[in-house]
Amino acid sequence: MEILYYRDPAGNFGDDLNAVLWRELLPPQIFDVEDVLLMGIGSIFNAHCAPLSQTRGKKMFVLGSGAGYGPLPLDWDRWNLLAFRGPLTAELVGRPDLAVTDSAALVSLLPGLLPSAPQRDSILFIPHYNSVAVGQWKRVACEAGMTFVDPRWPVPQVMEYFSRAKLVVTEAMHGAVVADALRIPWIPISIAPDALPFKWWDWALSLNMTYEPIIIPPSSLWESLHHKLLMREAKANGLVASAFLADSRPASLISDFKKRYKPLASDPVKWKEERINPSRRLRSLVRSMCSCADGTFIERAARHLRKAALTKPFLSRDAIFQFRVDQLHGLAADLVNSVS
Repeated sequence: MEILYYRDPAGNFGDDLNAVLWRELLPPQIFDVEDVLLMGIGSIFNAHCAPLSQTRGKKMFVLGSGAGYGPLPLDWDRWNLLAFRGPLTAELVGRPDLAVTDSAALVSLLPGLLPSAPQRDSILFIPHYNSVAVGQWKRVACEAGMTFVDPRWPVPQVMEYFSRAKLVVTEAMHGAVVADALRIPWIPISIAPDALPFKWWDWALSLNMTYEPIIIPPSSLWESLHHKLLMREAKANGLVASAFLADSRPASLISDFKKRYKPLASDPVKWKEERINPSRRLRSLVRSMCSCADGTFIERAARHLRKAALTKPFLSRDAIFQFRVDQLHGLAADLVNSVS
């Protein structure tokens, strides 16, 4: 059996959890079974992450994945659908009964993934990996008095930081999912205009919570220009940048999803973003010129971040969380029985 997940060359904590969690949770012999694919953690229930060229002829299982970042897979109706990340993804396929929660919640059953720590006294700040690439967020975290966590770091390194955390302030959704699983209070923030509220609401609703992110301004002039480009691209496609959706009701989020991600008629050749991409040399030159203004941006972002950390944090109710974890665990057992 192979685990199907998105692999970013630079690394991404939420996606990379797949390579660790399933090997710890499932019996080793299940990975020797051929022609079986498991779609687990991530917004990967889409045609780009699961093209026909990869899924055709395979026995597909979905356990805790969610929709996002593209149209639904072309052949999902022939798959073994065990559970989805939340009610929005489940509604898209007409199976509300399959709304459980994000399978990263299963880290709560694997204490060996969390190193022991003498005390939990850190406030973690976890931006989205795209924000790390264009911003000055490590400097912002230092200025704000928080512990910076790069979501591109290896899973064991990120988990070590979680072991010392008393609060997690995060733009990365799996920063919140894992914090909640470890019973660490968390606060959602939004930095980039292309943040995807659909996936956040999908997960939050699965645990009877809401998604109320605090807006944090860009950390540099370069990042500010990048955000303006993202908004211009969305407008050129007849859309608003996803982070600025005015209506967060489930029906509106689903409607926007269908408008944003048109169904594909055939298998996608390659997943790539159609964006203006100036040469690396020009990009480096412009970024260097913009850096003279970084101090002002960093100070403002840090001020907003400190204020955000003082707001009321989120944490799902113990009973609801445990119920969902028990569901996932039982479905994982069903997966083993079906494959063995």
